[in-house]
This record gives sequence, C-alpha cells and structure tokens, in this order.
Amino acid sequence: METRSGGRDVTRVGGRLSLVIRVMFLAGGLVVVFFGLWFMRRDALKYLDWSPETFQRFWPNRVLLALHIVGAGVALLVGPIQFIPALRRAVPKLHRVIGWTYVIAVLVSTPFAIRLATYSTCSLCVAPFVAWGSVTMLVTAAALITALRGSYRAHQDFMIRSCVLMYGFVLVRLDGHLIGTPLELPLASGASRNPMLIWLAWTVPLLLVEVRVSWIPAVRRAFRPRRSGGMHSSPT
Repeated sequence: METRSGGRDVTRVGGRLSLVIRVMFLAGGLVVVFFGLWFMRRDALKYLDWSPETFQRFWPNRVLLALHIVGAGVALLVGPIQFIPALRRAVPKLHRVIGWTYVIAVLVSTPFAIRLATYSTCSLCVAPFVAWGSVTMLVTAAALITALRGSYRAHQDFMIRSCVLMYGFVLVRLDGHLIGTPLELPLASGASRNPMLIWLAWTVPLLLVEVRVSWIPAVRRAFRPRRSGGMHSSPT
C-alpha cells in the first residue's frame, strides 16, 4: 500500500508540475506572438515604401530583403495558428494548408536571410546568422518529413522548434528598441553585443524547447509508477 500511495503522490505532483509548465509556456507564447505582431507593424511594414531612404544599406539587395520579409512575415503570422487544437481537430484540411504555407514560407525566406547575413557590416554576426538559418531549415524540413511519414508527434515537436527559431528574430529586432530603457536586455555593450544577442536569441529558446519536448517527458516517464508484475524470485 505504501508503494501505491507513493506512486499516486508522484503522479499527482508530476501532473501539477506539468500543468504549471504548460501555463508558463502558453503565457510565454502569447507574449512572443504579441511582440511578433508589434515587430511586423513597426519594422517590417515600413518596407512597403520602396525607396532608398527606407532600405538604406540594403537598397542594392532590396529584392532579397523583400522576399525574405514576405516569407518570414507569412511564417510569423500563420505559425501560431497551427497549434490551435480545436482548429486542428475541426478543420484538418485547413490545418494542412496552413502547415504547407508555413513550411514554404520558411524554406523560401530563410535562404535569403542567410545570404543577406553575408553582407552584414558586423563580421562577427555572420556565423550566428548562418548557423541559425541552417538549423531553422533543418528542423522545418524534419517537420515536413515526419508529417509526410505519419509521425505526427515528432512532426509537432519539430514544428514547435521551427516556430521558436523563426520568432527569435523578433528578439533581435526588439533589442534595438529597448536600449536605453528600463527593459534593456542585460548584455555587454559595444561591438560584442550584436553577435552575443544573435547567438542567445535562438540557442536559449531552442534549449527551452528541448527541455519541454524531450527532457520533461523523459523525466516524467522515469518517475511513472511501475506496474507490479507479481512476485519476482531472486536468482539462485
């Protein structure tokens, strides 16, 4: 009886912890989506003004930047919609259309982002941008392949990774607006700030996702009460 009671206690604590974690991730997701929409309105829509004054140093590569903005903008807008369970259950065809739209948008915009990164005036920023874009394309391609293979749990996990990586750029752009305010990110100043921010903007969120989709389920399985299979005789 003590073993069963202990197992129930562990299950109850694990359930409560799981609920808290889900609420935290949901709240964090809503905050990220809010800033994503704010980023679109403040930083992306301004490029509708097709002029050298708006594009500035990107004017020679304005077509690449425009294609990147369109693709990334579509991905940021439709990405969160994929994770609405009611929509996925009620209208699965719409879910698939949105999913295809997201994947195509990511796989179109990200190579342009990598190419634009090579024109960066910050030489130390090129490596984290290229690594970021490459990982984004890999996990998005993995999300597509797992969906086509019918491995929907793996597909969902890879889509979470992909969306988190896409929204990381919002943090990079947000940083410029927070400098000099009480909400300024506590990072080093000077030439090292931008490359440090770029590395952290995608590696830290990706690590948190791994904790949620891989580590926590593994720990939960480890603490799951074992079913008693009867008396086991000791080896002789």
